[in-house]
Amino acid sequence: MVLAFVLWVLGIASVVYFGVYAFIIGLNNSFTYFWLLLGVVLSAAGTASRMCHNGRLHLPKAVSVALLVCVILFLGVFGVAESAIIKNAVQKPEKNADYIVVLGARVNGTRVTLNLKYRLDVALDYLNENEGTKVVVSGGQGKGEKITEAKAMSDYLVKNGIKSDRIILEDRSKNTNENLKFSAELIGSKEKKTVIVSNDFHIYRAKCIAKKMGYTDVSGASAKTKPITIPNSFVREAFAVIKYKIFNQI
Repeated sequence: MVLAFVLWVLGIASVVYFGVYAFIIGLNNSFTYFWLLLGVVLSAAGTASRMCHNGRLHLPKAVSVALLVCVILFLGVFGVAESAIIKNAVQKPEKNADYIVVLGARVNGTRVTLNLKYRLDVALDYLNENEGTKVVVSGGQGKGEKITEAKAMSDYLVKNGIKSDRIILEDRSKNTNENLKFSAELIGSKEKKTVIVSNDFHIYRAKCIAKKMGYTDVSGASAKTKPITIPNSFVREAFAVIKYKIFNQI
């Protein structure tokens, strides 16, 4: 009965989170529906657990063992991925880098969004503390964006006191792989001391992609994430890391 109660509570919490996220943020990515599906699955598992406890449902021992093994394996793999993400999210960047690369994110018209602002504020702090460092702002122009993400980021940095001759615009990329590939082309070398700036949940995968590409001296500077998006971002990122590992992309 305790297991059934726990599963029901977790299922309800998952559905509630889906509703709150959809109301505040919107259904801006398909992964958001994961929380609704998870809620349904956990609630169904809670009901099945209670039925087994009451003798109304009988599962063959082999099926029960197989389900338990699958759950343990999944939680183990997921836990390893999430641990790596969290560990890198709290690590400090190396000082006096040759370059920092700020990975792009969605722009509303010409204005940076909150998560992108968080990245840029981290970049500002780093640039002010390390005056010899230059910055590559990396991001092309997507749907609903009136200018490139790189231009919006550059404007923000200049407005906040960074001289334009320290800023390099990479305005072609559409994803993290292209961010890092095209930035390296502009830098002219993958051996320069480089700090990647992104939101905390994204640092681990971004660093792994960079190393896979041949960056030899790379660290991460993590920016915070909008609070309501933290569960969604960190869980989604764990699945992304697992996928990238399976397909040897990192």
